[in-house]
Amino acid sequence: MFIHFINREDELKFLEKNYKEKKSNFIVIYGRRRVGKTELLLNFIKKQNGLYLLATQDVEKEIINSFSKTIADYYDDEALKVNPFFKFEQLVEYIQKKTKNVEEKLIMVIDEFPYLVNANNAISSIIQKYWDLYLKNHNIFLVLCGSSISFMETSVLGQKSPLYGRRTGQWKLEPLKFKDAKGFFPNVSIKKQIEFYCILGGIPFYLIEFEENKTSIENIFEHIAQKGKILYDEVHFILKEELREPKVYFSILREISLGKNRLNEICTAIGIERTSITRYIQILESLDIIERIYPITSKKVKTKKVRYQIRDNFFTFWFKFIHQYRSDLERKEYNNLSNYLKKELNSFIGKRFENVCKEFLMQNAPFTFTKVGKQWGKISNTKHVFEIDIVLLNEQTKEIAFFECKWKDVSYNQSLKLLDELKEKSNYVEWHNSKRKEHYGIIARKLDGKDKLRKKGLLVYDLDDWK
Repeated sequence: MFIHFINREDELKFLEKNYKEKKSNFIVIYGRRRVGKTELLLNFIKKQNGLYLLATQDVEKEIINSFSKTIADYYDDEALKVNPFFKFEQLVEYIQKKTKNVEEKLIMVIDEFPYLVNANNAISSIIQKYWDLYLKNHNIFLVLCGSSISFMETSVLGQKSPLYGRRTGQWKLEPLKFKDAKGFFPNVSIKKQIEFYCILGGIPFYLIEFEENKTSIENIFEHIAQKGKILYDEVHFILKEELREPKVYFSILREISLGKNRLNEICTAIGIERTSITRYIQILESLDIIERIYPITSKKVKTKKVRYQIRDNFFTFWFKFIHQYRSDLERKEYNNLSNYLKKELNSFIGKRFENVCKEFLMQNAPFTFTKVGKQWGKISNTKHVFEIDIVLLNEQTKEIAFFECKWKDVSYNQSLKLLDELKEKSNYVEWHNSKRKEHYGIIARKLDGKDKLRKKGLLVYDLDDWK
């Protein structure tokens, strides 16, 4: 149970602080599936004692019957065990009476709240009514939790929701960062921790699947690339839960995972007009499945420079490696995927390594920065383009740092060459050109001659600096 709560201290503090400071609470917790919401809430309830009610994809009668059993056990109510509630209003009235004029605050969590609303779309209005009339003055800590980001943001937090304005707090649970996710694998090298993270991302449900004593490729074949394994159909499952036209979304995500990250490239690849694809892109963005990125020095209104990328490491890995070999894997033929992994996995990890480096720099930056991102663009008066992996900048002090990330061992001479190339590319970055103070650096898997390079004023790091 403990490993599920690596880096959930802030979330627990948020819940505990609200529990102590206010008489009544109406908290909304949401985030994508598998991110650890249920484990967080169960851990919180264990410390404080409370009711955990899990809604299912069932008719209202069955859901309320299940809730009744949990509540009856909690209050040791023999009558309720024999005669369960048959509608949600009865349940809320029961809780209203139990929380009136009592000293101990009742925690009541309704998990997978969207399923309850799907069973009865009047549920939100019922909660709003009883909250306004009674519960907001009672000693209760009500939590509504859901995995459908779009539902929670529109039907619970949105202005058109009956519940709008009632919440006393909200928290969107995010995937773990690398510095915390690596705690799932405490007994392996930093290199292996990064490999696992670049494949699985920061979702605890995924991280617990990999085994420390196996290589990345062994884990892939053991826990992802076999029909019947949990992660084999995971992306299918999540997208079908959220989306009504999964085929189009699948195609968009596949093309992005293969490197087609501009809107025109995606449209051409899947044969859909730009005007039609915009809606699909916006929905994927709203669900936090993809994100748009811009050159760090550009203004976001310049949409011609926008790129799209999949946010989650595992989604990216699954589309690049598993999805295109599904027909082979269904027949238990693994040679093609094995050869592809041997050829492309290191390059794939190298691209995802950039985000790990970005996170590292956020903790070890040479100066206080206001923005971090990538930079790319055309070289003036040529057809050539340039790209810089990571750029840090400070708008106030006019400081800027350029970094190259290399998922390989780099010799001293190679470092000098990379730095020369980086300095040349930095000349194409239009940002306070005459006033800025520049820094240059390399982050590599292994970097020879770090001390010599640092004496030259260069910012160089390798995996030894993570320890």
